[in-house]
Amino acid sequence: MAKPHMSREEARRDHEAMLRYMAKWFAIGLTVGLVCASLVFLLDIGSLGTRLSRTDNPVVPVFLIAMPMGLTFGAILLCIAIWVLPYEAKYERRDGREPF
Repeated sequence: MAKPHMSREEARRDHEAMLRYMAKWFAIGLTVGLVCASLVFLLDIGSLGTRLSRTDNPVVPVFLIAMPMGLTFGAILLCIAIWVLPYEAKYERRDGREPF
């Protein structure tokens, strides 16, 4: 199906919808990554929970493990969201609803 010409306002709304879609999936991935990192500490995988309980300042090790893990999961889900982006479905819909 041929893509219709979009006005500036329609293109702006379309881009905002795509950015919200991608931000939603990044936030979901970030949350999953942070939950996985907290499970690593709670389940004492690799005795990290034990080492964390004995440290004077647990903020730094938690930050250095949890944030990269959360950002990695967020980036993975963002890549998957871009990969399966339903952009072509926008022109196939007849009911006027946004696919995002």
